[in-house]
Amino acid sequence: MKTVLDVKELKLALKKDIFGVEINILRGVSFSVRERESVAIVGESGSGKTLTAMAVVGLVPDNMSVTKGEVLLCGKDVFKMSRREIREMRGTKAGMIFQEPSSYLNPVFTAGDQIFEAIKDVGLCRDDKKRQCIEILGDVGLPEDVYCRYPHQLSGGQQQRVMIAMALINKPSILIADEPTTALDVTTSFGIIELLKALIAKYGLSLLFITHDISLVAGFADKIAVMYAGRVVEVSDAKMAIEKPAHPYTEKLIACLPERYTSGERIRTIEGNVPDFRNIPSGCAFHPRCPYVMDICRKNEPAITTKEGFSVRCFRYGKDVEYDKCL
Repeated sequence: MKTVLDVKELKLALKKDIFGVEINILRGVSFSVRERESVAIVGESGSGKTLTAMAVVGLVPDNMSVTKGEVLLCGKDVFKMSRREIREMRGTKAGMIFQEPSSYLNPVFTAGDQIFEAIKDVGLCRDDKKRQCIEILGDVGLPEDVYCRYPHQLSGGQQQRVMIAMALINKPSILIADEPTTALDVTTSFGIIELLKALIAKYGLSLLFITHDISLVAGFADKIAVMYAGRVVEVSDAKMAIEKPAHPYTEKLIACLPERYTSGERIRTIEGNVPDFRNIPSGCAFHPRCPYVMDICRKNEPAITTKEGFSVRCFRYGKDVEYDKCL
């Protein structure tokens, strides 16, 4: 299968301040998404997940700049596109679903109006566009009368389905979902996940799913990329990431899942905090919180080691170290 999205050594930094200091936020992010593949980026708040998703569609904040790397979307480098090409790419090549849909839907326009305006095919007449909008509403599980409703007349789950409809209306190659269930209750969240699974199958889409909850994506993601302090520290098959995590950080995330608890056990946490980007620890950024820390971890930053089924940044997986002996 061909690669739809290929992110290579992406580095993003806050622009230099009056003292000439440049703060690296994304520190060499690399991963790929193939045709019809679902990839989840997982990590704590502040790890750089959302910034990575925004950079993929060319939405780099004004106070930041790309210092290295490239983002190839359907074979074209996003950072070499003109403004016109980027506007055209959003929607036709990549559809974006944001968290907090109420913040992105315009309160003075109906749901139908907003889906209608998102259509980029100028060759369609108004009747055909409206027919297409109603059809996509049905695909996301909403009745036809939602076309005439305003955002405040819709529930949180319905608003998110409208956002999904807007992202799908131009039939993109990849859907990028940034924490789409954050503001929703458990039942509604489950419904959104099931909807995304059905849409991926129906439209033959690729999916990049951003979340802090690794258990949320365990059932549908093909691959999981774990981010920590602006770096991808592990990429592996979803099943392997859950059952046999490679990186100590992934291991800690899995250990904190509610289903891993025994009755009466205290809530588990990962000791310490995600480091401030202005003060990233030397060596491996996770070493202050790692139960397996070695002297080399404090001094040097680990390179990517590739084994069967996964890639990981950790000194426990050197050339002469067997995987099973690391656990």
